[in-house]
Amino acid sequence: MALDSDTHKGPSVSLLTGLDMTHISLCPAIAFNKIVGGRYKLHILCVLHRGPQRFGEIGRSLVKGGLGKPVTPRILSRELKDMTELGLIDRREYPVVPKKVEYSLAPRGKALLPILAEIVRWGATGVHEEILEIPKQ
Repeated sequence: MALDSDTHKGPSVSLLTGLDMTHISLCPAIAFNKIVGGRYKLHILCVLHRGPQRFGEIGRSLVKGGLGKPVTPRILSRELKDMTELGLIDRREYPVVPKKVEYSLAPRGKALLPILAEIVRWGATGVHEEILEIPKQ
């Protein structure tokens, strides 16, 4: 839901970036969260940066690098559908039997890779494990 520009008068220049924000009606940080929020969307983007992946490959990658819990096919299917509708990923169905479908990053998803890289750099410091109180291995 976009903020009504008549009722919300924020600064015209972002204090964080110094960018002119007069044409923006929704805080980009809130928009980012709406777009990639959810349990698996960011991780799916990370998985797909390696190239096209099939449904099962994505699911297995989420278990290996994620929370250690398998993602249900229903939830993975919903996340992939949402991301396809948002234009973050492309879905390609091949005309073969058995059915073959691959997912890959769309230009909008690729545009998020520098942001994901910064998140990974931040995580490489280990601060996220401290914040989440994850025991050291």
